[in-house]
Amino acid sequence: KRSLNAGAQAIQSGQKATVVTVIEADELVVTTGDTQATVRLLGVYGFDPMVGDPVAQPAGRAAQLHVENLLKGGEVELVFDELKLDASKRLLAYVHREGADVGLDLVAKGFCLAYSKYPFSRLDAYIQAGEEAQKNKLGLWADPRLVERAHALRALWDADRKRRD
Repeated sequence: KRSLNAGAQAIQSGQKATVVTVIEADELVVTTGDTQATVRLLGVYGFDPMVGDPVAQPAGRAAQLHVENLLKGGEVELVFDELKLDASKRLLAYVHREGADVGLDLVAKGFCLAYSKYPFSRLDAYIQAGEEAQKNKLGLWADPRLVERAHALRALWDADRKRRD
């Protein structure tokens, strides 16, 4: 297998891939042809399941397990507006399973936050899904400590975005 760094340019939007590993709810390792790639789900922020934080870790683990059950070993479609890698050389892409946007589903069910730090084409839909999840106290929105954490993160992301604009 070639690494993402060597084969990223070969990946096209709409390409099918097999999910090999779920690192976190918002990060997967996939294979497509002879290329193995680490994918960072566009527009989604999941709490880290490995961090020693008694508030965030259970939410991160629940989200990771949900994604593993949904995707591991299965075929997905990688969709993006432009081929782009983040600072960690991960491919930034929406992940679709059977035509459905996995990231949007994660936000709608309260497993993850809409990652509003950077602009992305589906931002409005993700924010709306997150507001619905919050209103209905789904997933992380049922825990007041995570709600507080989510609001603090959003404030930080909004400030970062305003600084860049």
